[in-house]
This record gives sequence, structure tokens and C-alpha cells, in this order.
Amino acid sequence: MNNPRFCDLNTCAKAAPEVSTDFPDEKKLKAYKDEFLAPYTVGARKGIFVPRELVNKLAKTVALFDNRDLTIGAYVTNIIIAHLVANRDVINELTDRGSKTVVL
Repeated sequence: MNNPRFCDLNTCAKAAPEVSTDFPDEKKLKAYKDEFLAPYTVGARKGIFVPRELVNKLAKTVALFDNRDLTIGAYVTNIIIAHLVANRDVINELTDRGSKTVVL
């Protein structure tokens, strides 16, 4: 099923012009909640710059999850951790290549 509301941000245009989505089953919903909607103690913080429209979208999205302990920072932290874990091998390889210098 095509869901045009999936990502209606200009910043998401590079991800895919159109995203096909299906209604997830309860198992997928629980897995998502367990991985991304868990409160997280951010601890020492550092600001990053992202498009305002993305922050606004995240604020609305997090509010809809109806979890008082879940913040935008915790949600984004969970997403970034999942991305880093899922792409660990590629990131490590690119990091290794980037840290090498060419001796002329």
C-alpha cells in the first residue's frame, strides 16, 4: 500500500520518491516499540543541526506515541544506535579507508 504521509518532508525526498508500506502485524509493532520507543537517558548532551521541519515532524511523531518518558532526543538516539549497529561493517570499512594516508 502506498502511504504518501510516510515521509512528506523535503529532507526525505532523497530517501525515495515514493515509499511502499504495508500495515505491520503486531509482532512488527512490538519490535519497533521495543527498539525505538524505549526511554533513553541521553546524559551529557551536544546539539546538532538538522532541518527545522524534521524536528517539528519528530516532535509531533513522538507526542503521538503517548509515552511521557520518551523524548525526541531519546527517539533519535535509538534510531541512530540502530543505524550504526546495522551498518557497522560498512562504517568500519569506510572509516579504515578514510584514516589511511597516501605516501608519495
